[in-house]
Amino acid sequence: MSGRNIERRVVDAERPLTGVTYGPSVDADGYVLTLITADGPLEVECDEEAMYLLWTEVRGTPWPDPPTPTETDLLVTRLVELADGADEEMLKEAIRALRGER
Repeated sequence: MSGRNIERRVVDAERPLTGVTYGPSVDADGYVLTLITADGPLEVECDEEAMYLLWTEVRGTPWPDPPTPTETDLLVTRLVELADGADEEMLKEAIRALRGER
């Protein structure tokens, strides 16, 4: 990377839930990606197209070393999939069954 002017900062590990945020810009068009670093906040402004490209790029990117799902994880995923396609009565019946009311 010699000859390139690249600023590097590390996201503050003490603030993992707020270390990276994004949202609409309040004082400009587009969006702001905010990184909370040990050296203070760093804001990156993106127009709508750039923000969409970033969002679609990272949305489908898996965690570098995803944990192996447990049987419970798989069952919960399946339950959510089934609930997503269920009608109101099916959902009520499932809730009663999970509560042991059958």
